[in-house]
Amino acid sequence: MKTTLMTNITVKDICEGFVYNELEGKGLFGLSGKLTIQPEYQRNYIYASDGGKREMAVIESILKGYPIGLIYFNKVSEDNLEVLDGQQRITSLGRFITDKFAIKDENGMPQIFGNMAILAII
Repeated sequence: MKTTLMTNITVKDICEGFVYNELEGKGLFGLSGKLTIQPEYQRNYIYASDGGKREMAVIESILKGYPIGLIYFNKVSEDNLEVLDGQQRITSLGRFITDKFAIKDENGMPQIFGNMAILAII
């Protein structure tokens, strides 16, 4: 197996075309359908299970400019990837960008992505 560091994929790219299955609790696709976020060997999404504290922490880290760690992909074909490590973080990002949950601002008020002016960060 060849390991390659890919630095040309952005958060915006990953979340492009994000699909989340509410019924199954899975982030399914990203990268305009070229990324399988939760292949069969991945566990279900759990970052929302603690009242959303972990998924909010992912978003707050990004907004503060903190690193969220490397994300690992497996190249399954010429044009398609699947997530090896980072599924919880990617699903948190996708769920936030598609307004599935809000974070709290400095006054404790909920803020959804659709109402924020943060596009330059992603």
